[in-house]
Amino acid sequence: MNSSEENLSAQQSIDLISSMIRQAKGNMQNSSFYYLLWGWTIAIANLGVFIMIKFTTVEDPFIMFAITIPSAIISMIYGMKQGKRIIAPTILDRISMWMWIGFGINCFILAAFGSKTNWQINPIIITMCAVPTFVSGIMLRFKPLQYGGLLFWGLGIVCFLVDRELQFLVAALAVVLGYLVPGYLLKKSEV
Repeated sequence: MNSSEENLSAQQSIDLISSMIRQAKGNMQNSSFYYLLWGWTIAIANLGVFIMIKFTTVEDPFIMFAITIPSAIISMIYGMKQGKRIIAPTILDRISMWMWIGFGINCFILAAFGSKTNWQINPIIITMCAVPTFVSGIMLRFKPLQYGGLLFWGLGIVCFLVDRELQFLVAALAVVLGYLVPGYLLKKSEV
């Protein structure tokens, strides 16, 4: 490498940094798919459980959460396809990916050991949703996701304070406001 390649002008440095930020935002803007997929999946599951508890005699209303299995498969397939399209993943892409994978692993662990908490996992999961949602909003500089994270924290607290069956309504509301609203806004924006 010669010295002309090593020394960038101030304007070239700014242009390079701006280009990298645009690329990272463009890569992460595709994440609206995940907010919409998981927003609808979790809202439907929570509403389904609430309806089954309130209006039916179904013995295991939590079976509604089985709809997360196809959503997880769809997420993985979509993620692999998107990963192949991204020519140069940025550090923000990798941080975002692993943050959400870590969140998913935590949710799986809570679901697997839900009996240890008498299946009172909705307040925990809703509260945990706040961190990756809020941080994603910070990384994207996208206020609706930041507000979504704040709503998850607030509604997570509410979820701890209401009766068990109402937790499913609060969780559905949290997901609609925390994932779906920002997800649709992200999809139509240019971040």
